[in-house]
Formats: sequence, structure tokens, C-alpha cells
Amino acid sequence: MVSDMLDLKEDLFELDANETVAVFCHYALHSMISQQNRLGCITEVVRSINPCILVVTEAEANHNSPALVSRFVEALFFYTAYFDCLETFMKENESHRMILESEYFGEAIMNILAAEGEERKVQNVKIDVWRAFFARYGMVETELSTSSLYQANLVVQKFDCKSFCMLDMNAKSLIIGWKGIYSPKGTRPT
Repeated sequence: MVSDMLDLKEDLFELDANETVAVFCHYALHSMISQQNRLGCITEVVRSINPCILVVTEAEANHNSPALVSRFVEALFFYTAYFDCLETFMKENESHRMILESEYFGEAIMNILAAEGEERKVQNVKIDVWRAFFARYGMVETELSTSSLYQANLVVQKFDCKSFCMLDMNAKSLIIGWKGIYSPKGTRPT
């Protein structure tokens, strides 16, 4: 554990020479977009430990626009999908739902709209921005196997929401969408 990502170093990892390394970044990198030095440090360390794969899960949205109106519209469509999903699966007066809506989503929306610079922690960017960022470090996208895509579809089919959840590909990346409210291609329903 490090208190500051700038303190992350390769020698903090105890790796065997014959060990296969995989790195999983689940919805963590977006919070460092305004801190490019920290994001770069993490990426350099990840690259130096030479993982066989780096899996990144981030929201496909543009909450980083300098224009307030653009951030507002993007947040409106983006969070509409989240609120609709909660409405589909949780009762209106359920305490967990109220916490998610007020504390997590409410604070995120307020941060997107009201904060600037390093104070804005919610700065999701589109997948092409991530592609360009990782390419600067010599990292390239790896195509998912046909069996992986088939398995992802099987998982979705096991849930009652199967008709609401959309799986799509953006180049070699798997994109998950909800009811077309915020579609993987970035278009919105008319």
C-alpha cells in the first residue's frame, strides 16, 4: 500500500521470474485524470512489471469537457442509465438505493458539474482517450477471444435484465450498455 501513487515503485512488488502477472484496474484510473503525473507513474510501474495482460474497466463517458453544458448533457444521459437500472432492480424506498442515489450518484453529479481542475474527481473519458494514453506507453489492445465474447453473452442471458443489457465491441474492447439510454456507440435514443 502506498499513500501517494507517486510512491508506487516496481520494487514494491515481489514477483517471481517465472510468475505470470495480470493487472486489473477496476474503475480506478479515472480519478487520476487531473493528476497526470500520478497516472503516468502507475502506468510506468505497470509496464515495468511486464504483465501478460492489463484489464481496465472504466465508464465510457466524457465527463472531462471544459464546457459545463457538455458535462451537464453527458452526465444527464450517463446517470439516467444508472438511475433507470436502480429503478429496475430496487424498490424506491430501499435504503441501499437511497444511499447510492444520494451519496454516490448525487456527489458524483455535483462533482462533475461544480468542481474544476484537480477538485473534479469524476473525469471519465471516452475509450479513444484511454487508447491514446496507453499507446504512449507502448501498450496495445488485445482482441478478446470468440469464446470470451460467447461467455459474456451467456452470463448476460442468465439474468432477468438480459433484454436491457447490451454488449457491443468498440474496436477490440467490450462495451456494456443499458437499454440504449447510454449506448456503447455514444448515441442517444430519439
